Amino acid sequence: MNPPLISVITPTFNSGAKIAATIASVLSQGKGLYEFLVIDGGSTDGTLAHLGAQGAALRYLSEPDEGIYDAMNKGIRLSSGKFLYFLGAGDRLRPGVLEAVAAEIRKLTCQAQTSRPTLLYGNVESGSRRYFYGGYNRFKLLRLNICHQAIFYQRSVFERLGFYKTKYPFLADWEFNIRCFNDRGIHKLYIPLLIANYEGGGKSATTPDPAFWAELSRLSRGWSNTEQGRHLAWALDDAVWRSYQAGSHIPLQCKITLLKQNCSAKTICLVVCSMCGFSFARFKQILAVGVALKGKILRRI
Repeated sequence: MNPPLISVITPTFNSGAKIAATIASVLSQGKGLYEFLVIDGGSTDGTLAHLGAQGAALRYLSEPDEGIYDAMNKGIRLSSGKFLYFLGAGDRLRPGVLEAVAAEIRKLTCQAQTSRPTLLYGNVESGSRRYFYGGYNRFKLLRLNICHQAIFYQRSVFERLGFYKTKYPFLADWEFNIRCFNDRGIHKLYIPLLIANYEGGGKSATTPDPAFWAELSRLSRGWSNTEQGRHLAWALDDAVWRSYQAGSHIPLQCKITLLKQNCSAKTICLVVCSMCGFSFARFKQILAVGVALKGKILRRI
């Protein structure tokens, strides 16, 4: 049999009833375009019952794994599609979107643009918020990742770069995207389509990944000093604020890099407070006092 154009891969673990909406959104897509694989981490709730009820409409594997990116790597190995797409449990594909993406892939094929590894990315929606990414470059990617729910990777991208690195437990997809955008041999194409509604509030959004942030300067190595410094500072600004607010330890290397870069004054203050062992709540109190003093000084001038 010819391989399907698209493999939809869903990693899941104890997702309960919310997996049903994800399954329904995939199975409503045009037949013959895709295969659907669910990689389960050994759920003990009702997840497997939902999966088993679908019969031959999807394939699933359920066994213990080492986290979401280990599950996604298993999906890559087990899939056969020409393009790979990752949809989380609780996320939903937009109606008819796989047909629209297939049309874009066929355009590229006609133009002989899929002869080199290609990734296509569109837009996503979470709640009432829409993320319209527009054209990306590697500098923009340092500030904001492209959600995996928005990206279709040609299989040859993984053959060229390898798989997701599980040493980054919550942001391995961001690290992988940085590798993609650093590689000029990979064709990156923005398509103005709304691909999916994603649930939001996942581990990558709520849990810091110190291993990723500590190595961000290495990941961007080889860029010009001026560009690297500016964009790396912006990215680390975001990182340190999220980590500190969540009560997580900020890696020493991250602190050193921040102090070397042209980060905001607030972030430098935050790093100093972190070194002194102050909590985020205490930092906000100190910042509020500083702002009040600045206001008084300015009024007297």
